[in-house]
Amino acid sequence: MPELEVAYQKFLSRVYEETENPEWNILNHPAQKILENYPHEFRTWVGTLETMYLLKKAGYPFEKNDLSIFEWKAMAFMDNFRLNKSQPY
Repeated sequence: MPELEVAYQKFLSRVYEETENPEWNILNHPAQKILENYPHEFRTWVGTLETMYLLKKAGYPFEKNDLSIFEWKAMAFMDNFRLNKSQPY
């Protein structure tokens, strides 16, 4: 999700400005645990997922085995996030 990436990039910028040991802070940031669950090419994966999400919303006939369970869950999360963007979870 772009918001996660933006927040992480802001964190990286702040670390370099505020600390003597930025590498330690980067490795110990809470977002690292989240990012470890995603493929290495996180931005590419999210972009592909967003494209599939838009195709699904436009009526593209995905079959249940076209995506992995993880991808279906990620698209459901994106749908929920977009529907409730102003509401906290």
